[in-house]
Amino acid sequence: MSHIKTLLKQVDCLSVDEQKELLTILNKNITKQEPPKIRRKWRSIRGTAPNLLKGEDAQAWILRLRSGDAT
Repeated sequence: MSHIKTLLKQVDCLSVDEQKELLTILNKNITKQEPPKIRRKWRSIRGTAPNLLKGEDAQAWILRLRSGDAT
């Protein structure tokens, strides 16, 4: 029998409150093991695509795009 099946049989013997407590503990353990998410800053992408607008102001480009003149 696999370890998981053995554990599930043991968990079935626990009360609902004990099962909730077990879930909370497992969730905390898993969260600790996950690598931290990298928070990127908008400044890090500044100037990444300067040629896409071909020198046009970004707001002017958006207004032109919304008006339907996407050429």
